[in-house]
Order: sequence, then structure tokens, then C-alpha cells
Amino acid sequence: MFLILDTSALLSGMFNSIPSGYDKVLITSGVRDEVGKGAPSRNMANLISAGLEIRDPLIVERAREAARSTGDIDKLSEVDLSLIALAIEVAEATVVTDDYRVQNVLKSLGISFLPAGEIGDRTISETWSWTHRCKGCGRFFDEPQKKDECPICGSIVRKYRRK
Repeated sequence: MFLILDTSALLSGMFNSIPSGYDKVLITSGVRDEVGKGAPSRNMANLISAGLEIRDPLIVERAREAARSTGDIDKLSEVDLSLIALAIEVAEATVVTDDYRVQNVLKSLGISFLPAGEIGDRTISETWSWTHRCKGCGRFFDEPQKKDECPICGSIVRKYRRK
């Protein structure tokens, strides 16, 4: 079983060693870069000596598609998408993250996750999907529009929770 850590999991100080029940702890190079920005944290140094593995996903497109289907794509970073993609590629993975949007996409894919504990036990209770609607003509769009502007009438396009 694999544990995949988001940046928030490393910054929380929750992980100083590999927890029992997990074969490996993984992070992406993006997480390393977000945490590192110079000298690695003490937690990361401990995990590296215990066998922390830095692994990047081969293909991120499936993660992008999943994020598009939930409507979270416009608020997820490349690091977030790489974590989701790595969880898709690795069988029997649990992702540790406080990011609600990452949790939302993971839940839609049936991938388990745990809160990172940086800000308490932050975890979603239900999955949401998002859509975009023009305030002027009322059209719906699955994707965010450039400059949040309707290509039909030019009015503002807002993000709404899909019912």
C-alpha cells in the first residue's frame, strides 16, 4: 500500500517516518520543490532517510479529465494534478491532502484520501460538481471561459455548484 503526500502533509509535521501499514511513501517532484525551496524540511529529511520516493506520473491527462468532469480544473495547480495522476497510476494508494478540490476529484475517482492535519482534520463530506453560467444570456459552459466573459453575449460568466 502506498501513501502519497501533498505539500500540506509535509508542512503539517504529521509525518516524521513512514507509518505502519504502508509499503512506501511517495511525493512528486512538484511537492519536493514546493517544500524544498532551499534546504528540505526536517520531516522530509527523515522521510528520505526512511525511504521516501520521489516519483512523477507518466501521464497527467486522466487527472485533467477527472478534474474537468468535477469542474475543479480551473483551481488545481500542476502539482495538484500530478498528485491525482500519481494516485491513478499507483494501485492501492491513499493521498494525504488538505486541499478540498483535490479531495473532490479523488473521491469522484474512488481513490482514498486522508486530511493532512495542517489545519485540523479537513476533509470533504460530499462530492461537488461545478458548472459555469452566463449572467446575461443564461448559457451554461462546462469549462471556464476566457476572462470570465461569455463568448455569446459578452456578460460575466460565474461558477456555480451543479445540482
